[in-house]
Amino acid sequence: MHIPPCSLTINKVKNLECSTLEYETLSDSEAEEDVLKWLASQVDTTKEFSLCVSRMSVLERGLLLWRRQKLSSPVNTLKITFLGEAGVDTGALRKEFLTEMIGGIETRLFEGEDGKGKMPKYSLNDLDNGLFRVAGEVFAVSLAQGGPAPRFLQDWCYDFLLSGTLENITKDSVYDVDISPLIKTIEETSDLSSCTEQIVSCGYTGPINETNKENITRAIVMHAAARRTLMLQQLRDGLQLYGLIDVMRTNREVCRSLFVVQGGNDKVDSHYIVSHLHPQMSETGTLKHAKEVQILNHFQDFLMELEDDDSVDEEALSVPRVMQWVTGQSHKHLLLSERQAFKITVQFDHACMQRMPSHTLCFPIVSACAQTITFPTAHFSNVSEFKENMKVAVKYGACFYRV
Repeated sequence: MHIPPCSLTINKVKNLECSTLEYETLSDSEAEEDVLKWLASQVDTTKEFSLCVSRMSVLERGLLLWRRQKLSSPVNTLKITFLGEAGVDTGALRKEFLTEMIGGIETRLFEGEDGKGKMPKYSLNDLDNGLFRVAGEVFAVSLAQGGPAPRFLQDWCYDFLLSGTLENITKDSVYDVDISPLIKTIEETSDLSSCTEQIVSCGYTGPINETNKENITRAIVMHAAARRTLMLQQLRDGLQLYGLIDVMRTNREVCRSLFVVQGGNDKVDSHYIVSHLHPQMSETGTLKHAKEVQILNHFQDFLMELEDDDSVDEEALSVPRVMQWVTGQSHKHLLLSERQAFKITVQFDHACMQRMPSHTLCFPIVSACAQTITFPTAHFSNVSEFKENMKVAVKYGACFYRV
């Protein structure tokens, strides 16, 4: 359930008026938690920032509607409605929307190698449309209102957001679909004559020979980074929301973990879900209780099988997607206090055959706002049947048609 951010108390923050956080000696996790709580306290819960989007095109419609919203501000509580659905946003819809937006923005506006961080795509039309500013605002809202952290930036991008200068840039920290292959070619060949035109176009003005390979590579890397500074400047404009960029400057290393790829792992695994299950069991020793235990075991096996799947298909079913189906979000809770309070209520329906004697199949039902899943017990005779039933339920049961 949604807890108003204004109910959060931050004892270690000494100066809120100038958007500055000062800490006593704290662990990194404690300091990060205080930043997130402070951000939550900056949300104007007396007003709403309402968006109505199609589930079929969450990212593109979300970017468009966010950018053209004139009657409200993202500093307010975000309220989401999915077109054609009856769901009322008490927190789950917002988290689902932010989850889709952060993941979509990473793919749509950023590029890089998995595990090494990403930088903005060189896209002047997206810059002209203000999409990087929208991305910055979405990042701020996601951190303040229960969404995932945008932990995919390269370190030099984060440093530029705060200092406005290009720092700590190496050939390994810059990925460009055109320039990265050029760097590889320069490293692997001794005759650079075939690359002269490309090298010059990157701004290198010195001698082009094997002796100057290091200087040539450095110039190319700087060129790749410099052409993206306009995108990063616009992203920084978006991060002005809630005064977040000022907090980032004052608490540079604490906030780094919320933005860079090495900052932390908030990906949901099977243990995270199973360890937070709160099943409502029948009396021990009864047939109902035995059936319920069997279903819980099947559910855990189902999650572990998904976890062990090495498929690279982005549309493939995954543990985070199951988490999103049940709760609206696919990431671990950023706040330790929320992790400790988090539970998924598990209920069991033993009476579906009495209500509908002629039916042959029904599926688990979830209430994402209440974080509850109900399993029908009459249709799971074995683990294979359970897994197939779950795959269909998760794939086609994401919409909010029940209130």
